[in-house]
Amino acid sequence: MTETPHPDEFFPPHHRQGLFYSSAWLEAWQEAYGNHPAIKLHPEAGLYTYPQKLKGLLPVRSATPIGATSPGTRSIRAEYLVLSGAETVLEAQQFLEKLTAEKNWHQLCFPDIPEGSPEFEAIQTAARNLGLQVREQERNTAFAVDLSVGGFESYLTGLGKNTRLKLFNRRKKLEEAGQVELENWWPDRRNAFYELLNQFHQKRWGKPCYHGRNQTFIEDLLTRLDQAGAHVDLSVITLDGEPVSTTLDIAAQGRCYNLQAGYAEDLVKNVSLGTLHLGYQIEKAFQAKYDHYDFMAGEGKNTQYKASLANCHADLITLMLVRHPLLKLAYRLQDRLSKPTTMEGA
Repeated sequence: MTETPHPDEFFPPHHRQGLFYSSAWLEAWQEAYGNHPAIKLHPEAGLYTYPQKLKGLLPVRSATPIGATSPGTRSIRAEYLVLSGAETVLEAQQFLEKLTAEKNWHQLCFPDIPEGSPEFEAIQTAARNLGLQVREQERNTAFAVDLSVGGFESYLTGLGKNTRLKLFNRRKKLEEAGQVELENWWPDRRNAFYELLNQFHQKRWGKPCYHGRNQTFIEDLLTRLDQAGAHVDLSVITLDGEPVSTTLDIAAQGRCYNLQAGYAEDLVKNVSLGTLHLGYQIEKAFQAKYDHYDFMAGEGKNTQYKASLANCHADLITLMLVRHPLLKLAYRLQDRLSKPTTMEGA
């Protein structure tokens, strides 16, 4: 059962900009997506804009912070948006005044702000003071393992019986099937890792994990993070020398992020390689004395496995600040009709 800690306990200040919106993230993002034909960068404001159509009719120009995904880019998702210097209403108002000076947007999206964080409250109050309509566009739950609760054995004890079986106890069954090795393919075998991860994703999801701009981004990001002192773990489980499972973890400023995973399905009877691999990764995180092992937001293909593995969680809220009068009216009408409004890329 997961707990809902205070935001500063789930995502403490020293974790901010360790991965998402770090210098490495922003620089790699601009290299990969900055020349995307559907967007226009406004670096002085830290935003980019892109056209959309409301209900397929009303032209809308939306804005999103550089480094975040949007309908304009479909870049790799960045979570835990941190609005530095906007933690009080006065600071937030000054921050928004700078952004509203940029006249090229009708609505401004702030994705995945931790609920209850100082800027989450301050931005909403400041926006209303400036006459902006504030909307909660989306709510997601991020899941993590708080590694300060004790050792790995203590963590296992707190899991449900079936979860503990999948995460740890069935290691013996895997070992009975062959010689098991856990390897880090960073940096020498990174290209082979990307290819393997893509193969697993293609079989499970019908499309590769990383390709095009996203692959350019992740390759550049990992190099920059490594140079900045982060720990990159391209973790691979091999069975009798054959790679059967992959996990991409990044540890920065005391937090280990589980970005991606892929594995061979139905290889060993009654063994979930993906969950078992996470067990090895969580154990390593305990040994490294990180603060949290972070699954982040999102769901599995068939189950919300993150909730069963986590011992803490927090909600991430996407706020939309609307300033165009017709758009404000359209959203009010939507609320009255209680029907979802669809946004389409222009």
